[in-house]
Amino acid sequence: MALACPSCEEAAAEYVGMADDGRNEMRCTSCGHHWMLGSKPLSPRAVVPKPVKASSGTRTRAPTSRATASRSTTTSAAPEPRVAVRFPTLDDVPGDSLQRLAALKAAWPRNRPRHDSYAADFRRLYELMFSAQGLPHAEPGVLKDFVTSDVLALSGNTSSFSREWRKLGDRDASERFRNAIEYLLRGESGDDEQSPDDPSLEDRFTALAEGRSPYAMGGVKEPVLTHVLAVARPERFLPILSVDSGPGGEGKRDLARSLLQVEIPAPDRTRNTVGRVAVGSNDLLVDALGAGFIDLDDAAAFLIWAHAQG
Repeated sequence: MALACPSCEEAAAEYVGMADDGRNEMRCTSCGHHWMLGSKPLSPRAVVPKPVKASSGTRTRAPTSRATASRSTTTSAAPEPRVAVRFPTLDDVPGDSLQRLAALKAAWPRNRPRHDSYAADFRRLYELMFSAQGLPHAEPGVLKDFVTSDVLALSGNTSSFSREWRKLGDRDASERFRNAIEYLLRGESGDDEQSPDDPSLEDRFTALAEGRSPYAMGGVKEPVLTHVLAVARPERFLPILSVDSGPGGEGKRDLARSLLQVEIPAPDRTRNTVGRVAVGSNDLLVDALGAGFIDLDDAAAFLIWAHAQG
């Protein structure tokens, strides 16, 4: 599949490489035109360590840098998870949990497996495909493969999605899925940045997941929507697709509970909607992790490893 050139409009675009600002440089093999694909990204959330406020008494929260982690030699019994009425943030994470997380970062094995090059190619392909320029040209088979493939992250049980796809047929199913992706990422305005005229990302996520949006599609629920965000917004979203876990116990709720001693609230129809819980739990984990990772794929691998340490 090739994207259309904005100069000659021939479907002859090829990927040249990634620019310093993270955008993708493209070249038309027909007319030779070069252009940058996508909008200039904001600074990643996980580049700069988040400041940690002192708590009451003499205990202070240690920053999650590798320097601090190397000095952390003691651990204490994990306290009971805190249950917050409002959605939890980094301020709700106990200081000793941050110290333990820093120690785990320092202990994370250096000889872990290298990145899967096929998974990296998969991410680049779909990041281009989900861009405003690429999405209209995305082919049905490639769109369906995104959901049903287990590359990068598995979208859970995809049987309802597959049934919906068969019922609609390739043409109508791919159009509906493209519309759902476009609305999730760019709203009605079509802007990569949040437009004041559009509902928030969390509200768009909720409307799609609950089937209340005209752009909703059967089988496109929380895991699929989070998978789209993890590929299209890799500087913000972890490839951990569900808040509540399956048998493996590796959902974002489990990770926040075991590593941060914070309880993620259950989704409801008013304050903590499914979109707010999905996005908020992601942001909490990313903020707590701080710097020191190649990217959020790397950070997700660390979270799964750290969770397994007990």
